[in-house]
Amino acid sequence: MEKNQLMTAEIKNAGVLGLGVMGFDIAFLYAMKGYRTVAYDAAKQVMEALLDRREQTIERLKKRNRISDKEAQQVRTQLVPAMAFGEVAGVDIVTEAVSESAKTKIAVYRALGEIGFKGILTTNTSSLPRRALLSDGSYDGGKFATTHFFNPVLYTRMVEVVRGDMDENRFASLVAFLKSLERSPVETEDISGFVSNSILMYYAVMALHLLQSGARIEQVDQAAKQLGLLPPFISFDSWKPSIVEDVTRVMAEARGDTFLRSSKLLSILARNNPAFYVAQKPNPQIYDCVGHQDATADSSSIERALKAAIYVAAARVVELGEDPIKVDFICVGGIKIPQPPLKEIDHMGAAAVIKDLDAVNGAVPEAGLNPPKILAAMAKEKQNFYRGELANPWIRSFVEQQRSHASH
Repeated sequence: MEKNQLMTAEIKNAGVLGLGVMGFDIAFLYAMKGYRTVAYDAAKQVMEALLDRREQTIERLKKRNRISDKEAQQVRTQLVPAMAFGEVAGVDIVTEAVSESAKTKIAVYRALGEIGFKGILTTNTSSLPRRALLSDGSYDGGKFATTHFFNPVLYTRMVEVVRGDMDENRFASLVAFLKSLERSPVETEDISGFVSNSILMYYAVMALHLLQSGARIEQVDQAAKQLGLLPPFISFDSWKPSIVEDVTRVMAEARGDTFLRSSKLLSILARNNPAFYVAQKPNPQIYDCVGHQDATADSSSIERALKAAIYVAAARVVELGEDPIKVDFICVGGIKIPQPPLKEIDHMGAAAVIKDLDAVNGAVPEAGLNPPKILAAMAKEKQNFYRGELANPWIRSFVEQQRSHASH
């Protein structure tokens, strides 16, 4: 594709604020696809390292045949380090990727207004609902959306997008922009954690509970591989415990999901972010954090617990208002879960899933993984998530009824 074919009519250049792992990769992606991208981080050392990170990333992608010579040259010419925050004022779109704090993000939005930025603003929040970031008029909702890129940004295609009350024309421009990056935007409901992190955070917390209950690091990862799932502890070395801690805290506060904050081990690991693997071997330091465990775990119990966490998480995000078809689509297409979890629940029957949960809680008592209300109601009334290939109308009715009760 030529550069002018990549670009949308409305968006010609971009800015990225916050250059952590996700922010840097997003800025790199924008530049790689031909957009002049102004990149800024408030930390001086981050800005000083930007060009070295750029070259290291180019070399890594070249070794994996993930970047063409033309794209590498575009990154070198189009990724522009900003000497000051104000340099993003004139771009068409800014993506905010600062720390996972509503207070910090809102302060950035206000600062953008002060420097005269009037373009489209997106946030790559992992857990905060869109409405929470606009609650006090921090930015014009007609120009604002959440765009949740999947990690790793440079290797994954799907982007969860929450539109809210964004202006129709600007939303169309945003979608066209994301598609020009060769990404697949999926519009989702305004739910803390989106679909993807709703699933992944339940899964991560369950993996920690298994570790606390006597399972070994490699045993849990191997069980996950047998199921065709992400190995959770290999993934933790990419996510970092401190990030999982932040995301689960925000989600628990927004949604009331106590399971997300049920692992004492997570808080311990988040202090220093030890790697689960060192030189491709399990890190003994992790077991020091866990403490002495006499219990053992068999592979079938581990597999059942990991699957149960996914089932509960998927049902819970439907209970919060997401379309079942979209949940399964994101699980399979985005997170790469082999089988759509809601269809699997329908195949098993809600009552059988709840029975499995009882067994999991017996084997991993500290987890306290309880079925969402929607799953219990489905078991009682013998309902499914699907009716044929369409979403069961009973599901929408149940969700609306629960919302009505909550508002009174």
